[in-house]
Amino acid sequence: MTESDTAAPPRLRAQVVDRMTMLLTRMLKPEAPVTERTQLMDELGLSSSLALELLLELEDELEIQIDVEDLDEDRMTTVGDLADYITEHSTPR
Repeated sequence: MTESDTAAPPRLRAQVVDRMTMLLTRMLKPEAPVTERTQLMDELGLSSSLALELLLELEDELEIQIDVEDLDEDRMTTVGDLADYITEHSTPR
């Protein structure tokens, strides 16, 4: 494994968090800033259709393919939780 291989996941995770906070802010216009600890359903009221839209936009912007087969509501508690899932379950396009 090269140094760039070990650096990729943290960099990807940071990109995912950055894009997610930007997209969620644009899509939902929350009153408080969106952070890694923001709860997607409870605080933002993220619906399943908006979650799908978010994932599709993330795939386009980051040029990745997200494997959503094992994704369920339990893995989407906070922005950070979802970022972890995406980082672990995505591949470059």
